[in-house]
Amino acid sequence: MRIIAGKFRGKRLYTLEGDKTRPTSDKVKESVFNILVSSGDIGGRVLDLFAGSGSLGLEALSRGADEAIFVDKNPDAVSVIRKNVALTKANAKVFNTDWKVATRKLDGTQFDMIFIDPPYALKIEAEVITEIEKRGLLADDGILIIEHAVENNFEYNDLLFNADKREYRGTAITFLRKVNEE
Repeated sequence: MRIIAGKFRGKRLYTLEGDKTRPTSDKVKESVFNILVSSGDIGGRVLDLFAGSGSLGLEALSRGADEAIFVDKNPDAVSVIRKNVALTKANAKVFNTDWKVATRKLDGTQFDMIFIDPPYALKIEAEVITEIEKRGLLADDGILIIEHAVENNFEYNDLLFNADKREYRGTAITFLRKVNEE
């Protein structure tokens, strides 16, 4: 796994051994960031929930995001994220905690991009989105990027978000852009 573009381009990232995590493929990651760049969504503050190796948040930092917070409850994943942050010297904080605890602690902190990539089997995307809304974590022009199984069609408040879903074999990426209230 590597960083595809930007100031950290080509850096090989550390990953977890075994099958406890499901890293985002370079092909999917490249597609996601092409969409984000073309819509002007790179920059600002990033939250990477269920961060795994941290590759999504680090790619965002490489391409111009100002800072990132990585959250994962697996201590081995957090160790890998910390190695990757050190490798890139990125402006980042890493939390070894459950996503619910992290969102409570971050209550009111606004993020321009939030990556949500929970284990597919949990099917908690709707719950995570609801908590993000409740805690006011998404900035007014912010975007949620949710990686999930193609067959998992979760609910969200379509009055609050405009959606764009892209499919890549068994993986889907749903972009939820906060509706501008003006």
